Amino acid sequence: MSAAAEVLSPELVLVSPPEVAARARLLLPDPVRAAAVAPAAPVRSGGVAIFYAVCLAGTIGPFALALVAR
Repeated sequence: MSAAAEVLSPELVLVSPPEVAARARLLLPDPVRAAAVAPAAPVRSGGVAIFYAVCLAGTIGPFALALVAR
């Protein structure tokens, strides 16, 4: 079998006739269970506060300039 014939595309399995799709699924390796992921570090409140401040400045700043330019 050539390398191109061994490549299995999920899209091709979806549009293939059922018997071809079933045969292709048999060629797939068994799924490996995902390794446990360590919990992410908690977000510091300083970073969140800076994010909110930048968002507010980006919203209120242009609005204030539009009012002043009027």
